[in-house]
Amino acid sequence: MQPQPHFSSFKGIKRILIVKLKHIGDVLLATPCIRALYEAFPDARISALVNDESASILVNHPLLEEVLAFPRGNLRSRPASRIASELSFLGRVRRCSFDMVVDLTSGDRAAWLTRLSGARYRVAYDPHGKGFLGKRFLYNLLAPFPFDPDLHHVQKDLGLLEHFGIMASRPRLELYPTEEDVTAADRAISGLGLKNGDSFIVAHPTSRWLFKCWADERFAALVDWLQNVHGFSVILTCGPNERELGRVRHVLEFCSSKPHVLFGELGLTQWAALVKKARLFVGVDSAPMHIAASQGTPTLAFFGPTGFQNWRPWAVQHAVLVRDCPCSRGRRLDCDWTRTRACMTAITLEEAQTAVSDLLKQPHSRS
Repeated sequence: MQPQPHFSSFKGIKRILIVKLKHIGDVLLATPCIRALYEAFPDARISALVNDESASILVNHPLLEEVLAFPRGNLRSRPASRIASELSFLGRVRRCSFDMVVDLTSGDRAAWLTRLSGARYRVAYDPHGKGFLGKRFLYNLLAPFPFDPDLHHVQKDLGLLEHFGIMASRPRLELYPTEEDVTAADRAISGLGLKNGDSFIVAHPTSRWLFKCWADERFAALVDWLQNVHGFSVILTCGPNERELGRVRHVLEFCSSKPHVLFGELGLTQWAALVKKARLFVGVDSAPMHIAASQGTPTLAFFGPTGFQNWRPWAVQHAVLVRDCPCSRGRRLDCDWTRTRACMTAITLEEAQTAVSDLLKQPHSRS
């Protein structure tokens, strides 16, 4: 690959677009790139293009001029309707007249959106033959793809910019609840019978993918221990998905204490305002885990079938409990993807209690 230019040689950068057509957690892990681009091009206006389900976590970002929400739900529409929707969205992107597009997605749709945006500088990792034939020619600034299996996704995204000399001075996750979000969180806390200033722990035992979850009876026992031994009030939370709701109800069946419960009542940024007030977050590899990290809340995370090196909580006090899984490095059929994995059930209650105790002993400060 030919040597690539330094960002200082880029001319006329007035508008920049970051593309990340991924899930909520992936988008949040890409937020350090927003600040890195701002520091490199302080006079440029920066926008982000994400899936509509992820847009809410970026709308209050002070460095973003606009969040373009790709209507992913329309992909299930009839072909004519879907094509019309995508062409309309593409027209909206082109009218923005971006000078540079940074594609952090690596997918085919993102590649075409990048090329058809009309931007002079089109930045991405070299796809190395992945995707359709000729995909790499849709970009004109390519970086070699990092093949380090232990690289954190924050480092992977930043690595694309670093290849062109764009460095992050203090990479951290950024999500900004509004005053209205804080009010909603306070209202929810009050509705549970807790007072402002009460010390509580947020426990989120579920994920969109239930195979990431720890054993329900052990999660319940940890909740009981936190309340009965440590004296904390525990707030159990989950998303509004019926499978997640069912999972939390099952955890509650094993609880001898009575934790507080928020069954998907809060939006993402409202939940962020809630977890920011918590003394500790306990959960599995999930978007809420990354949101908790973005708010500076000490975090205990359970990992098994997903790589903790790649997805661990970023830039926050944390502990990770992990067991190796034979299918953690590929979609093998050794494990049943519909239920709790053996690697997760191998994590003991005693290990979780020790990790919590160690986190609670650490001086707590939010950056």
